[in-house]
Amino acid sequence: MKCENNKIYISDGLTLFIFSEEGELISCFEKRGEAPDEYSGISDFVIDGEDIIILDRNQQKTITYDHLGNNISTFHLEYYAQAISPIVNNTFFLYNGFDTGHKLHRIRNWKEDSVFLEVNKDQTGYLFIFAHHNFYQDHDSVYFFQPINDTIYKSVDGGSMDPLLYIDFKGKNIPTSFFSDKKYENVKDFFDNLHKRSYAYGVYSFIRSERFTMFGSFYQKNKKLTLFDHKNKLSNTFGTIKDDVCFKGLTIPISQFIYHANKSGSIIVPLEAYSVVEWRNTHTPSEPFESLINTTREDDNPLLLIFDFKQ
Repeated sequence: MKCENNKIYISDGLTLFIFSEEGELISCFEKRGEAPDEYSGISDFVIDGEDIIILDRNQQKTITYDHLGNNISTFHLEYYAQAISPIVNNTFFLYNGFDTGHKLHRIRNWKEDSVFLEVNKDQTGYLFIFAHHNFYQDHDSVYFFQPINDTIYKSVDGGSMDPLLYIDFKGKNIPTSFFSDKKYENVKDFFDNLHKRSYAYGVYSFIRSERFTMFGSFYQKNKKLTLFDHKNKLSNTFGTIKDDVCFKGLTIPISQFIYHANKSGSIIVPLEAYSVVEWRNTHTPSEPFESLINTTREDDNPLLLIFDFKQ
Protein backbone atom coordinates (compact mmCIF):
# COMPACT_ATOMS: atom_id res chain seq x y z
CA MET A 1 0.00 0.00 0.00
CA LYS A 2 1.22 3.51 -0.80
CA CYS A 3 -0.22 7.01 -0.48
CA GLU A 4 1.05 9.36 -3.19
CA ASN A 5 -0.32 12.00 -5.56
CA ASN A 6 -3.42 12.30 -3.33
CA LYS A 7 -4.22 8.67 -4.15
CA ILE A 8 -4.07 5.32 -2.38
CA TYR A 9 -2.39 2.46 -4.29
CA ILE A 10 -3.05 -1.13 -3.21
CA SER A 11 -1.69 -4.33 -4.72
CA ASP A 12 -2.92 -7.82 -3.88
CA GLY A 13 -0.06 -9.36 -5.85
CA LEU A 14 -2.12 -9.72 -9.02
CA THR A 15 -4.01 -6.45 -9.53
CA LEU A 16 -3.15 -2.82 -8.76
CA PHE A 17 -6.05 -0.78 -7.38
CA ILE A 18 -6.01 3.03 -7.30
CA PHE A 19 -8.35 4.84 -4.89
CA SER A 20 -8.99 8.47 -4.08
CA GLU A 21 -8.17 9.69 -0.56
CA GLU A 22 -11.91 9.44 0.14
CA GLY A 23 -11.84 5.72 -0.69
CA GLU A 24 -13.50 5.81 -4.10
CA LEU A 25 -12.09 3.39 -6.68
CA ILE A 26 -10.51 5.41 -9.52
CA SER A 27 -9.11 2.57 -11.60
CA CYS A 28 -7.48 -0.83 -11.49
CA PHE A 29 -5.48 -2.81 -13.95
CA GLU A 30 -4.32 -6.38 -14.26
CA LYS A 31 -1.76 -7.23 -16.93
CA ARG A 32 -0.96 -10.86 -16.23
CA GLY A 33 0.79 -12.90 -18.89
CA GLU A 34 4.17 -13.53 -20.49
CA ALA A 35 4.20 -10.75 -23.09
CA PRO A 36 6.81 -7.98 -22.71
CA ASP A 37 4.18 -5.62 -21.28
CA GLU A 38 2.68 -8.23 -18.91
CA TYR A 39 3.65 -9.62 -15.49
CA SER A 40 3.16 -12.95 -13.73
CA GLY A 41 2.64 -11.20 -10.40
CA ILE A 42 3.32 -7.94 -8.59
CA SER A 43 6.28 -8.60 -6.30
CA ASP A 44 6.62 -4.90 -5.45
CA PHE A 45 5.77 -1.54 -7.01
CA VAL A 46 6.70 2.15 -6.78
CA ILE A 47 5.14 5.37 -8.01
CA ASP A 48 7.42 7.59 -10.09
CA GLY A 49 5.52 10.81 -10.77
CA GLU A 50 2.80 9.86 -13.23
CA ASP A 51 4.33 6.43 -13.88
CA ILE A 52 3.89 3.14 -12.03
CA ILE A 53 6.80 0.68 -11.97
CA ILE A 54 5.93 -2.94 -11.22
CA LEU A 55 8.55 -5.50 -10.23
CA ASP A 56 7.92 -9.04 -11.52
CA ARG A 57 10.30 -11.31 -9.64
CA ASN A 58 9.41 -14.53 -11.48
CA GLN A 59 9.92 -13.09 -14.97
CA GLN A 60 12.96 -11.06 -13.83
CA LYS A 61 11.84 -7.66 -15.07
CA THR A 62 10.35 -4.31 -14.19
CA ILE A 63 7.51 -2.86 -16.25
CA THR A 64 6.64 0.83 -16.35
CA TYR A 65 3.00 1.80 -16.96
CA ASP A 66 1.06 5.02 -17.01
CA HIS A 67 -1.98 5.38 -14.76
CA LEU A 68 -4.23 3.99 -17.48
CA GLY A 69 -2.23 0.76 -17.59
CA ASN A 70 -0.48 1.47 -20.87
CA ASN A 71 3.02 0.04 -21.13
CA ILE A 72 5.83 2.59 -21.36
CA SER A 73 8.93 0.40 -21.06
CA THR A 74 10.24 -2.97 -19.84
CA PHE A 75 13.60 -3.50 -18.12
CA HIS A 76 14.99 -7.07 -17.97
CA LEU A 77 17.07 -8.36 -15.04
CA GLU A 78 19.61 -11.15 -14.66
CA TYR A 79 18.52 -12.00 -11.10
CA TYR A 80 15.38 -12.56 -9.02
CA ALA A 81 14.68 -9.27 -7.24
CA GLN A 82 12.09 -9.12 -4.46
CA ALA A 83 11.97 -5.40 -3.67
CA ILE A 84 12.38 -2.11 -5.50
CA SER A 85 13.16 1.31 -4.03
CA PRO A 86 11.56 4.60 -5.11
CA ILE A 87 13.34 6.53 -7.85
CA VAL A 88 15.57 9.41 -6.74
CA ASN A 89 17.66 11.36 -9.26
CA ASN A 90 17.01 8.76 -12.02
CA THR A 91 18.30 6.06 -9.67
CA PHE A 92 16.66 3.18 -7.83
CA PHE A 93 17.75 0.01 -6.04
CA LEU A 94 16.69 -3.62 -6.47
CA TYR A 95 17.17 -6.18 -3.71
CA ASN A 96 17.47 -9.90 -4.44
CA GLY A 97 17.38 -11.08 -0.84
CA PHE A 98 16.31 -14.65 -1.61
CA ASP A 99 18.92 -15.16 -4.31
CA THR A 100 22.21 -16.89 -3.49
CA GLY A 101 24.11 -13.64 -3.97
CA HIS A 102 21.97 -11.53 -1.62
CA LYS A 103 22.99 -8.23 -3.17
CA LEU A 104 21.63 -4.73 -3.49
CA HIS A 105 21.72 -3.53 -7.11
CA ARG A 106 21.73 0.12 -8.12
CA ILE A 107 20.04 1.03 -11.42
CA ARG A 108 20.95 4.44 -12.80
CA ASN A 109 19.28 5.81 -15.94
CA TRP A 110 17.95 2.29 -16.56
CA LYS A 111 21.39 0.69 -16.59
CA GLU A 112 23.01 -1.63 -14.04
CA ASP A 113 25.42 0.64 -12.20
CA SER A 114 26.73 -0.79 -8.92
CA VAL A 115 26.28 -3.60 -6.41
CA PHE A 116 26.33 -3.18 -2.63
CA LEU A 117 26.14 -5.23 0.58
CA GLU A 118 26.85 -8.78 -0.46
CA VAL A 119 25.92 -10.94 2.53
CA ASN A 120 28.38 -13.37 4.10
CA LYS A 121 27.71 -16.89 2.78
CA ASP A 122 27.26 -18.18 6.35
CA GLN A 123 24.22 -15.94 6.76
CA THR A 124 22.42 -16.63 3.49
CA GLY A 125 19.13 -18.47 3.37
CA TYR A 126 17.77 -17.79 6.85
CA LEU A 127 16.25 -14.54 8.04
CA PHE A 128 15.34 -13.28 4.56
CA ILE A 129 12.02 -15.10 4.77
CA PHE A 130 10.73 -12.24 6.94
CA ALA A 131 11.66 -9.49 4.47
CA HIS A 132 8.28 -7.95 3.58
CA HIS A 133 9.72 -4.46 3.13
CA ASN A 134 13.28 -3.34 2.51
CA PHE A 135 13.09 0.34 1.51
CA TYR A 136 11.78 3.60 2.90
CA GLN A 137 11.98 7.01 1.22
CA ASP A 138 12.20 10.36 2.98
CA HIS A 139 12.51 13.25 0.48
CA ASP A 140 15.70 12.58 -1.55
CA SER A 141 16.96 9.84 0.76
CA VAL A 142 16.34 6.11 0.43
CA TYR A 143 16.79 3.87 3.48
CA PHE A 144 17.54 0.15 3.20
CA PHE A 145 17.15 -2.50 5.91
CA GLN A 146 17.21 -6.31 6.20
CA PRO A 147 15.90 -8.77 8.80
CA ILE A 148 19.35 -10.42 8.85
CA ASN A 149 21.10 -7.14 9.53
CA ASP A 150 21.17 -4.83 12.55
CA THR A 151 22.38 -1.90 10.43
CA ILE A 152 20.18 0.56 8.53
CA TYR A 153 21.70 2.10 5.39
CA LYS A 154 21.02 5.40 3.63
CA SER A 155 21.48 6.70 0.10
CA VAL A 156 21.15 10.42 -0.67
CA ASP A 157 20.25 11.60 -4.20
CA GLY A 158 20.84 8.09 -5.57
CA GLY A 159 24.38 7.89 -4.22
CA SER A 160 26.07 4.90 -2.58
CA MET A 161 24.26 2.99 0.15
CA ASP A 162 26.18 3.80 3.34
CA PRO A 163 25.65 2.70 6.98
CA LEU A 164 23.55 5.16 8.97
CA LEU A 165 22.35 3.48 12.16
CA TYR A 166 23.46 0.38 14.05
CA ILE A 167 20.80 -1.11 16.31
CA ASP A 168 22.29 -2.25 19.63
CA PHE A 169 19.82 -4.61 21.34
CA LYS A 170 21.56 -4.15 24.71
CA GLY A 171 24.00 -6.96 24.01
CA LYS A 172 21.36 -9.37 22.70
CA ASN A 173 22.30 -9.07 19.01
CA ILE A 174 23.02 -12.37 17.25
CA PRO A 175 26.80 -12.88 17.35
CA THR A 176 28.64 -13.67 14.11
CA SER A 177 29.77 -16.96 15.61
CA PHE A 178 26.17 -18.20 15.69
CA PHE A 179 26.20 -18.36 11.89
CA SER A 180 29.67 -19.81 11.41
CA ASP A 181 30.15 -22.25 14.32
CA LYS A 182 27.49 -24.71 13.21
CA LYS A 183 26.11 -26.01 9.92
CA TYR A 184 22.32 -25.88 10.04
CA GLU A 185 20.36 -28.48 8.08
CA ASN A 186 17.59 -26.11 6.97
CA VAL A 187 15.67 -22.99 7.95
CA LYS A 188 13.69 -24.84 10.64
CA ASP A 189 16.87 -26.16 12.25
CA PHE A 190 18.32 -22.65 12.19
CA PHE A 191 15.32 -21.15 13.99
CA ASP A 192 15.04 -24.02 16.46
CA ASN A 193 18.57 -23.21 17.56
CA LEU A 194 17.99 -19.46 17.44
CA HIS A 195 14.90 -19.63 19.66
CA LYS A 196 16.85 -21.47 22.33
CA ARG A 197 18.76 -18.23 22.86
CA SER A 198 17.49 -14.83 24.00
CA TYR A 199 18.62 -12.99 20.87
CA ALA A 200 17.06 -9.89 19.37
CA TYR A 201 17.58 -9.38 15.68
CA GLY A 202 16.75 -7.74 12.41
CA VAL A 203 14.82 -4.79 11.08
CA TYR A 204 11.58 -5.74 9.32
CA SER A 205 10.12 -2.21 9.04
CA PHE A 206 11.40 1.36 9.28
CA ILE A 207 10.03 4.89 9.19
CA ARG A 208 11.72 8.19 10.05
CA SER A 209 10.16 11.59 10.70
CA GLU A 210 11.66 14.86 11.88
CA ARG A 211 10.98 13.87 15.48
CA PHE A 212 10.90 10.06 15.54
CA THR A 213 12.46 6.90 14.15
CA MET A 214 10.39 3.72 14.41
CA PHE A 215 11.45 0.22 13.40
CA GLY A 216 10.33 -3.35 13.95
CA SER A 217 12.49 -6.24 15.13
CA PHE A 218 12.23 -9.75 16.60
CA TYR A 219 12.88 -10.97 20.15
CA GLN A 220 12.14 -14.47 21.49
CA LYS A 221 9.89 -15.38 18.53
CA ASN A 222 7.84 -12.18 18.91
CA LYS A 223 7.64 -8.99 16.88
CA LYS A 224 8.56 -5.75 18.66
CA LEU A 225 8.45 -2.06 17.75
CA THR A 226 10.99 0.50 18.90
CA LEU A 227 10.29 4.23 18.90
CA PHE A 228 13.27 6.57 19.20
CA ASP A 229 12.66 10.21 20.10
CA HIS A 230 15.34 12.36 18.42
CA LYS A 231 14.54 15.38 20.56
CA ASN A 232 14.81 13.70 23.95
CA LYS A 233 17.30 10.98 22.91
CA LEU A 234 15.07 8.29 24.38
CA SER A 235 13.91 4.95 23.00
CA ASN A 236 11.07 2.65 23.99
CA THR A 237 10.57 -0.92 22.79
CA PHE A 238 7.11 -2.42 23.14
CA GLY A 239 5.14 -5.52 22.20
CA THR A 240 1.62 -4.07 22.19
CA ILE A 241 -0.12 -0.90 21.06
CA LYS A 242 -2.94 0.74 22.99
CA ASP A 243 -5.50 2.18 20.61
CA ASP A 244 -6.74 5.65 21.62
CA VAL A 245 -8.08 6.46 18.15
CA CYS A 246 -10.78 3.96 17.11
CA PHE A 247 -11.55 1.95 20.25
CA LYS A 248 -11.27 3.09 23.84
CA GLY A 249 -8.86 0.88 25.78
CA LEU A 250 -8.13 -1.66 23.02
CA THR A 251 -4.67 -3.25 23.23
CA ILE A 252 -3.29 -4.82 20.04
CA PRO A 253 -0.26 -7.17 19.92
CA ILE A 254 2.46 -5.96 17.57
CA SER A 255 2.10 -9.25 15.68
CA GLN A 256 -1.36 -8.02 14.58
CA PHE A 257 -0.22 -4.45 13.88
CA ILE A 258 0.69 -4.30 10.19
CA TYR A 259 1.65 -0.90 8.83
CA HIS A 260 2.91 0.57 5.57
CA ALA A 261 5.19 3.60 5.81
CA ASN A 262 4.86 6.41 3.28
CA LYS A 263 7.53 8.90 2.25
CA SER A 264 5.27 11.72 3.48
CA GLY A 265 5.79 10.37 7.01
CA SER A 266 2.26 9.01 7.21
CA ILE A 267 1.42 5.41 8.07
CA ILE A 268 -1.30 3.17 6.64
CA VAL A 269 -2.72 0.49 8.94
CA PRO A 270 -5.21 -2.01 7.45
CA LEU A 271 -7.78 -3.40 9.88
CA GLU A 272 -9.52 -6.63 8.89
CA ALA A 273 -13.28 -6.26 9.02
CA TYR A 274 -13.77 -9.38 11.17
CA SER A 275 -11.34 -7.96 13.76
CA VAL A 276 -13.25 -4.68 13.85
CA VAL A 277 -16.51 -6.58 14.45
CA GLU A 278 -14.86 -8.59 17.24
CA TRP A 279 -13.36 -5.51 18.90
CA ARG A 280 -16.58 -3.49 18.90
CA ASN A 281 -18.26 -6.24 20.93
CA THR A 282 -15.83 -5.68 23.79
CA HIS A 283 -14.69 -2.05 23.37
CA THR A 284 -16.52 1.20 22.76
CA PRO A 285 -15.84 2.76 19.35
CA SER A 286 -14.55 6.33 19.44
CA GLU A 287 -15.82 9.28 17.49
CA PRO A 288 -15.70 10.12 14.61
CA PHE A 289 -15.36 6.43 13.64
CA GLU A 290 -18.34 5.09 15.59
CA SER A 291 -20.85 5.07 12.73
CA LEU A 292 -18.37 3.47 10.30
CA ILE A 293 -17.28 0.82 12.80
CA ASN A 294 -20.82 -0.08 13.88
CA THR A 295 -21.93 -0.64 10.26
CA THR A 296 -18.92 -2.79 9.31
CA ARG A 297 -19.70 -6.42 8.46
CA GLU A 298 -17.34 -9.37 8.85
CA ASP A 299 -17.07 -9.96 5.10
CA ASP A 300 -16.35 -6.31 4.22
CA ASN A 301 -13.04 -5.19 2.79
CA PRO A 302 -10.43 -4.05 5.33
CA LEU A 303 -10.67 -0.58 6.84
CA LEU A 304 -7.63 1.67 6.33
CA LEU A 305 -6.31 4.02 8.98
CA ILE A 306 -3.97 6.74 7.70
CA PHE A 307 -2.21 8.73 10.40
CA ASP A 308 0.91 10.68 11.38
CA PHE A 309 3.09 10.66 14.46
CA LYS A 310 2.03 13.01 17.25
CA GLN A 311 4.64 15.74 17.49
